[in-house]
Amino acid sequence: MTYSKRAPGLQRKRGRTLRLVLIAIFVALIAVGAFIKFPVGIVPVSMQCAVCILCALLLGARDATIAVAIYLVMGLVGIPIFTAGGGFGYVLQPTFGYLLGYIVALPIGALIARGVKNTSRPKLWRLILGAFTALAIVYTFGVLYMYLMLNFYMGKALEMSKAWLTGCAVFLPTDCCWCVVGALISHRVVPLVFRKYDGMYGISAELCGEEYSRGASGEE
Repeated sequence: MTYSKRAPGLQRKRGRTLRLVLIAIFVALIAVGAFIKFPVGIVPVSMQCAVCILCALLLGARDATIAVAIYLVMGLVGIPIFTAGGGFGYVLQPTFGYLLGYIVALPIGALIARGVKNTSRPKLWRLILGAFTALAIVYTFGVLYMYLMLNFYMGKALEMSKAWLTGCAVFLPTDCCWCVVGALISHRVVPLVFRKYDGMYGISAELCGEEYSRGASGEE
């Protein structure tokens, strides 16, 4: 009975802490993913897109957007955490459109995957659909931005078909596999880590401990 009055507030506090920790972890992972790369043509192959999609599926729309926004702000103020450096001048890079795409893609993909209420037991088909939707948005922003920058700013003639080939098609098989892997991971991990409590993230009973679970239920 001692824990019955304190457990809800304690769970909410722990839930907020968990959110902040996961956001910080994914900011770091997104930055690290940018440097795990293989130079291929105009757009290098990196793990950043896979990490961002996993971020959306695991954290949900709000926290995933916060994580990628923090990453973008850090890079634009000069911290060299983008694939080719950092600073506000990075907006003139042909690949900056992919970074812009994350801001739009992650919340939309997360809403499809987890719903408005950020369900703690997402269906696998929704996770897969959300992941592929996010991927499509990222590629759309990235390819269009690259096409516009190369043709109208850098003066390098590039046909749209060539832009889609170099900025999307060569990476599509690998990224599609990462979408499925991310959905499978999220389908197993999310129910174990998160649950909703009074509109806030809370830690699951397994992580809180048996005594808090009994207290929250009013049992002695």
